[in-house]
Amino acid sequence: MKFPIPTIGLRPLLAASAIAAAVAVSSPASAVADSSMTIAVMGQQDGAWAGAPLGSSATDSIGSAGCAITSVTMMLRYYGMNTDPGAFNAWLTANGYAFDDQLIWDAVTSYSGGRVAFSNWLGPDLGPIEGELDAGRPVVAEVRLGGNQHFVLLTGYSTEGGLEINDPWFADSVSFNDRYGDPASGIVSIRTFMPADPGGQRGGGRVSWLANAIAAVHLSR
Repeated sequence: MKFPIPTIGLRPLLAASAIAAAVAVSSPASAVADSSMTIAVMGQQDGAWAGAPLGSSATDSIGSAGCAITSVTMMLRYYGMNTDPGAFNAWLTANGYAFDDQLIWDAVTSYSGGRVAFSNWLGPDLGPIEGELDAGRPVVAEVRLGGNQHFVLLTGYSTEGGLEINDPWFADSVSFNDRYGDPASGIVSIRTFMPADPGGQRGGGRVSWLANAIAAVHLSR
């Protein structure tokens, strides 16, 4: 007696393929190889705000010393806030500077209305940096430029190029290694921030891919 050979419909196969692809995208292995965010570059020396005094300083301007607020501004814009270094500086002058022009990092929470909260000030530990970038959260990093304190925005990393940064002094996106050397010695400290709505983060994106694939299964039935 011959039994009929079981057949599988095309739709279930396509749905299964979609799930497999989604799982692959969301797997930690794929995140380790490449974790990058596309964040528009802003320069502290942009003519629109470079000449504005930094806070109430009589000597510093955004162009000469506004690297921290420009790095934070790029991060805030990534999270959907419509702002720029000039507007951020004006608000901080009244609400968030210490000693004339020293950024109070927690003021970011108030400035954003809680949409983005300052979460931590850490040393040069690459572990937390990788964890933040894998989660789709850019990191503000303190470095040295010409022997002076400087801040850049870490936007991702790859196995080939290492850490990727937006540098407000040069207004460009480059490899950290190419400009500041080994991150293990080139990074002095970091500042991390947590968005109130994680939906736009990298991890949230992976979940939505999987959710879409699961939805495809239901549609195929």
